Amino acid sequence: CDEADDRRPPTTDRPRYFIPSHSSVEDPRITMAVATSPTSGATATTPSTKSMSTLKVKPKIKRSRDPLSPKPILDRRLLSAALDDAGVSLKPGQIDDFYQLLHRQHYPSVAEFVETYRLNDAAKKGLLPDGDERSVSSTSRSGSRPLKNLASNRPGKRNIRNLPKAFLKFLEDPSLEFVTVTSSVKEARTSADGSTTKLAVELQDGHVVEAVIMRHVSPAGSRATLCVSSQVGCAMGCTFCATGTMGIRGNLSSGEILEQLVHAGRILADDVANDDGEAENSKQRARMKHNHDLVRNVVFMGMGEPLNNYVNVIDACRGLIDCRRWNLAHGRVTVSTVGVIPKMRALTRDLPEVSLALSLHAPNQEARTAIVPTAKQYPIEKLIDALDEHMMAVTKRKMGDNGDDAGGFSADQRKMASKQKRAMIEYVMRESTQLLD
Repeated sequence: CDEADDRRPPTTDRPRYFIPSHSSVEDPRITMAVATSPTSGATATTPSTKSMSTLKVKPKIKRSRDPLSPKPILDRRLLSAALDDAGVSLKPGQIDDFYQLLHRQHYPSVAEFVETYRLNDAAKKGLLPDGDERSVSSTSRSGSRPLKNLASNRPGKRNIRNLPKAFLKFLEDPSLEFVTVTSSVKEARTSADGSTTKLAVELQDGHVVEAVIMRHVSPAGSRATLCVSSQVGCAMGCTFCATGTMGIRGNLSSGEILEQLVHAGRILADDVANDDGEAENSKQRARMKHNHDLVRNVVFMGMGEPLNNYVNVIDACRGLIDCRRWNLAHGRVTVSTVGVIPKMRALTRDLPEVSLALSLHAPNQEARTAIVPTAKQYPIEKLIDALDEHMMAVTKRKMGDNGDDAGGFSADQRKMASKQKRAMIEYVMRESTQLLD
């Protein structure tokens, strides 16, 4: 993704997206798929929506990121470390329950969450004074839904554990500086046909990244894809990418990555609410809701090289596929890389079912080296090998001891694995950033 992409002048000479036809790329082991790259990251409350041609947000120029203050509570590693430092112990699964409840409420402020939790707990125990109507039916100021299903009696459903009082006090401690959302949507712009919304997300230290909501509507169903950023700037230095010319300013925490999902979800929910107000009957309202499904696909194709921020990206991916939160299918999360082979293999080891897209950008090694500086270190042939390992990782795991010692796979096994589209090649052909104004 290129934060200055929309400033390029329209021209008939602009290269088009296509699959390369070089022999080193036409490897029979890999199923090729074209994936167009949107733009970078975003975040916030209720943004102003403008046309795609009017949004102009200039990030503050900083050479590095400031320490996180306040701290994003969606960063699980950061929260767990702070709990350990404070001596607050949770039973196994209680932190998962906390995130599940936070997600059900659509991420209110920490103070609102604690207040609502205590009210619901008191109502459940019958401790509210007579005539006090504050209970499960109340909603928070952020418009979030009330807590529900604190304890389910349905067969097969696990009861949500009560959160310890020490944990609630921990959340309320202002010195710990944990907040639900640390970023904000500075501005948003929507395309003329309403299918795409680009968000300029201002991080707490003033840096701006981008996220892009892409709405897909078809007779078979509707869905939304969100393109997220993983870094401020990028160290890869690709000559065709404006983000690469910034250099690297710093990594996004896993919480800041997930906050982009929170912002996108709120915008899509507002779309549904606005359409509900315009709908004249229930059938029309149902059709409108069908056209505003929440985010069902996430692609790491925004600012930055995701695999250079490996720990935070992996943590964010785990949050996306967590059944207590966004509950995305593994294959609906795609990590795009320009090619960092050690980290590609690490992703295959840690999350083999998540999709991996290789940004190739050139039909052969010579052309790729000219526009992607890291291509000298990671040649195409080795990239294809790493991509092949990712595509076949799940098949290899299922084979177990029955697998071929030589690591070979039959044609049928490769055909079945390729249908899962866990390995893709992304080709965005651009000569250089000289096309920019």
